[in-house]
Amino acid sequence: MSLINLRIISLTVCALLLSACSSTNLNRSQDNSPQYAPPGSQESGAPDSIYHPYKAPKELTDAYDNALQSYKDGDYLKARDALGDKILTTPSRIQFKALLLASLIAAKRDDPMSAMDLLAQAEALPSANETENQIQISETKATIFEHTGNWSEAIKLRLSLDDTLTGDNKKLNQAQLWTSIQNLTDTQVLELKQANLPNLNGWLTISNILRNQTLSIEQQLVQFQQWQGQHPEHPAAINPPLDFQIIAKLGETPPTKIVLMLPMSGKLERASQAIIKGFFSAYYHQTNKRADIAIVNTNDYKEISDAIAAANQLNPDVIIGPLKKNNVARISQMNLEHPVIALNQLESNAKVQNLFYFSLSSEDDIHELISFAKQAGAKKAAILSTQDTWALRQSDEFLQTAQKDNISVTANLSYKNTSSDRQRAVQKLLLINESKQRIALIKRWTGEKVDSVVRPRQDLDYIYFVGKLSEAKQVRPLLDYYFAQSIPMLSSSTLNDTPPEQNINFSDIERIIFTEIPAIAQKNNTLNEVSTDRDSNILRRLHALGADAYLLANRFPLFVQLKSTRLSANTGIITMDKNGIFHKRPEIMTYQRGHLVNAISTQFFHKAETSDAQK
Repeated sequence: MSLINLRIISLTVCALLLSACSSTNLNRSQDNSPQYAPPGSQESGAPDSIYHPYKAPKELTDAYDNALQSYKDGDYLKARDALGDKILTTPSRIQFKALLLASLIAAKRDDPMSAMDLLAQAEALPSANETENQIQISETKATIFEHTGNWSEAIKLRLSLDDTLTGDNKKLNQAQLWTSIQNLTDTQVLELKQANLPNLNGWLTISNILRNQTLSIEQQLVQFQQWQGQHPEHPAAINPPLDFQIIAKLGETPPTKIVLMLPMSGKLERASQAIIKGFFSAYYHQTNKRADIAIVNTNDYKEISDAIAAANQLNPDVIIGPLKKNNVARISQMNLEHPVIALNQLESNAKVQNLFYFSLSSEDDIHELISFAKQAGAKKAAILSTQDTWALRQSDEFLQTAQKDNISVTANLSYKNTSSDRQRAVQKLLLINESKQRIALIKRWTGEKVDSVVRPRQDLDYIYFVGKLSEAKQVRPLLDYYFAQSIPMLSSSTLNDTPPEQNINFSDIERIIFTEIPAIAQKNNTLNEVSTDRDSNILRRLHALGADAYLLANRFPLFVQLKSTRLSANTGIITMDKNGIFHKRPEIMTYQRGHLVNAISTQFFHKAETSDAQK
């Protein structure tokens, strides 16, 4: 029985349709042009014959208008239903715009393959050769890339568009270009520099100003203004990014007093010490005047409300902590006098005045892994975990996140830490027993010996594995043994708590993709000086958490003022949502010959086919 060859998907597509944001210049004049509308949302004033000899019937124009309104309202399912299929296949002047809109809708519905296919259909129309429509094609393609997280490709398109657009269209394109640049990891920035594209180095230079963790907000503004004076003709000098405009308007001094409110004794003492170590590493790297620091030991107080009261008496600008989840839950019910950056979060984090949440959440890791897999069209997963309590909890988190992100989870299995139970779980996950039963059935039907090979299911894009590296190196060979070599394993950073043993078989840990914070993934990191060879990666992550807590204490007003703020930090690209939760976007890593390297999605994912059990 021959194996089905899996076709490699080469498409990598990306992220998030960005909303237009107006901008004002720093000491420069502005062009007051009409606000630009997204591709496909405006009727052209050109004659019908330029686009197609047939006008669109009213039923098609009405369908387009209704779909466009639903799209603007964020109801993408309703938008696709309103658009229908007839408008996409009927020759008319509106067919081109309808295909572009359908492409954007597909991207918003997490179907990048369909989005690119619809875009290709639009490109094949005669009207696509018109200059205006070529621009709309590029804008739509950039939007798809942005939605699925392929920031580098989106940036290249936005840079090429900048030479052709004018007025508000140009400003909107530059705003979206800037957002894509701010979403690059430091590794991606280095890779993109090699492209040597027009004006790119200027954009990356001012992005690096905001990425420089040793600068205060005021110093970052000064450096930008100096760069602006040296490069007056650069687009970012003429129309500065909104970040620098908000910084200029804040007019606030950095905090003069910060209170660390942590458990400095008991079970969490070592974790608190690691956080403080990282905090002071960032603190002493600052070149401007530093805040006064005070520490409140939450274990000295019976109730967290008493610890908060003690911190308030010190009149801080910012309080960092608490660390225990139950204490975070209690302060979320309180009226907080000063801003608090809690170093943990709850299952449900409601918006609370003056309360912000910052932690090493596995939910952020899971979301980044799912986005990474989607870039290669991978949307079918299975979960395999050990039966440790933390692992089962993380499995539930993946299942919940997968449901939100339209990922099909075909199996959710856990196993005891024994070789026999591990093997049974892998067999069950891959439907090996069903394959054996089919072979036995064929033998009974034919009454002859059948030359056959047991083969696994073919409908999986990847397996989300929850466990330590010592377990993963046992699971990977089992998958290979059952002819599932093409199915990668994805995991959170918990996989990388300890480095691989020196005598490990490299093939046992390759094709495992996992998240890791830049403080560990990047060799040249300022936190390396506070970590020793004896420190586990868990402690290193806590060092990074503490260092970034200091950075956020200095910059959280910027996050409050500008929702699109990005901070390239030790734990990843940090953003803040509407509930005051700081999210991190870590690096995606894998092992090659026992060393950590950045992963590329198309190296790992293959198109899933229908399993034999489904045929």
